[in-house]
Parts: sequence; C-alpha cells; structure tokens
Amino acid sequence: MLRMHTQSLRPVEQLRSDMDCIIQDVFGTRNKSFPEVRGARGNPPIDVWEENDDFFVALDIPGATGGEVDITALGRELTVESSRSATGQQDAAGEETKGTENSEENQGPVYHHRERLSGTFHRVIRFPFDIDVENVEGSLSAGVLTVRVPKAASAKPRRIEIGAK
Repeated sequence: MLRMHTQSLRPVEQLRSDMDCIIQDVFGTRNKSFPEVRGARGNPPIDVWEENDDFFVALDIPGATGGEVDITALGRELTVESSRSATGQQDAAGEETKGTENSEENQGPVYHHRERLSGTFHRVIRFPFDIDVENVEGSLSAGVLTVRVPKAASAKPRRIEIGAK
C-alpha cells in the first residue's frame, strides 16, 4: 500500500514522522514489510521493488540531467528532489530554448496544453528498516532514474552457528 501526501503538508509530514518516532519508542516498531512512498500528486511516477538484499527505486524524469536531481539517504528514508526549469524546454543538447514570445517584455512561452512535468518535485521513500546509506547508487539513463538501495547489515538475516560441548 502506498500513501501519498501533498507537498504543501511538509510540516504535517514532519510532525507525523516525529510522532511515529515517539510511538515506536513507547510501543516498539510497527511491523511493515513494504516501503512507504510520499509525495505530491503530479510528481513523476515511481516504482519500488526488492531483489535479494537490495531495494530499487525508479522514477521517470525525461529530459533531466544528473545535476538537476538530488538524492539523499538517512536512516530508513530515501529522498529524491529535482528543480527543473518551468519557463523553457531543453533541446537535444540540454540547452534551454524559449518558445514563441507573446510580447516585447519577454514573458516567455504561452502554453496552450501542457502535460510534461517541469518545476520541482520531492519524493520520500521510507523503508521498513535501515538502509546502507553509504552504498546507495543512482543512475540516469533514457529519462529513467534508477536508485539501488542496499539493506543495512542489521536488516539482513544472519545465520547463527550452534556450538557443541
């Protein structure tokens, strides 16, 4: 189950996160076996899956460059943010181009229909246990950002040897 919140509720999300920590301290951890994804509607679509000892996160962000995307990892959370130009589009070389100007004041393009994403986005994926933040890796290919999120050693099962006397 994925839960999504609007970006305007960031203070409420922080309060919720703080309350979750307090509740975990008092009652113990919640037993969730799946990641929780948060972000505003209109953000890029996201897929989260698990393979062996790693989680993978994929976002569609066509036209973005690696320098426009920030990925941060802390504890159990992975945050992906981007700030892309909302006034112009990029050409094949990655240079911003302007549309037809509507006056001498250079107000920028006038869109008659717009479905392609621009502007900023903020996505937070909270995993059910700690992640190995030192080894998180991201790659951007053909407009798809893929992030490999390894599980922390403490989250992996460990075989215990039984000694004989």
